[in-house]
Amino acid sequence: MTGNGSDSHAAYYPIRIVSAETGVNAITLRAWERRYGLIEPKRTAKGHRLYTEQDIQLIKQVTTLLNRGIPISQAQAMLANGDSNNDSPLTATKPSQWQHYRELLQQATQHFDDRLLASTFDEVSQFFPVELALRFLFVPFYRQLKESKSQPLGDARLCFFSSFLQARLAWRLSESDTTAVTTQPRILLANCTRDSEINLLLLGLLIRQLGLGATRLSGLMALDQIILLLNECRHWPVAVLQIEVIPSTERIQQLHTIAAETGCPLFVTGQASEFDGPLRQQGLVPLGDDYQIAALNVRDIVQGMTA
Repeated sequence: MTGNGSDSHAAYYPIRIVSAETGVNAITLRAWERRYGLIEPKRTAKGHRLYTEQDIQLIKQVTTLLNRGIPISQAQAMLANGDSNNDSPLTATKPSQWQHYRELLQQATQHFDDRLLASTFDEVSQFFPVELALRFLFVPFYRQLKESKSQPLGDARLCFFSSFLQARLAWRLSESDTTAVTTQPRILLANCTRDSEINLLLLGLLIRQLGLGATRLSGLMALDQIILLLNECRHWPVAVLQIEVIPSTERIQQLHTIAAETGCPLFVTGQASEFDGPLRQQGLVPLGDDYQIAALNVRDIVQGMTA
């Protein structure tokens, strides 16, 4: 969609800088180029991509449209028509890519087809930034399955999808991130329940997207071990703990003890919203079910501590 221009004095940026500036990873940028022709970066003699400031602004426009729930193909058409700031009839007249992927997920879980599930996840992950894919597709579908678990084989389908999603998110979280700033503090992620760790993994991925490190401890963690970890390993200034949907009074008191004995800000996730007040009263920081806002809250507090 864009050219490189003829200005020999224009500034050019490598893909790692563009990825850090826009929040879109290099794999997705290359996929947008190959499949949709959204950006046409200049190439060095060795074939490395170089982007202009105009390219960066275009990428930001695309992500703004994606944040509005507009699929990539429609975003491309809207930008080409110059109507990216308006509500476009394209969204009503063209079938939604999100709906297409939801149907694939539905088909995969209906028939317990792990190959279809894997290929759908891989395709979506290639063309969309992870936080958008989670927000508009995988998390809503996961919640839909949870609401339908009372139907015949509903619980089995939930377990099938949950196991797959948890494994993929854990792999993505453990991937080395060459664009991450190594001097940034790391966040300790631990599960204090036997429930699925999907909530915790989602938070970890979004925290990583915001430039912070995240260390996940898999499996059920005893509270005394968490206290020991935070006191002995000072490279974790804060912790995010997943707790029960309905935490007991004893559990809330235990969490207060961790915060008091370690002096670390303690974020908690997984609980029903009516427990947010009692948790705050004990000096804890409850995170809601909007994972993007939760990740931003963690980042802001960590940055406030290190400023």
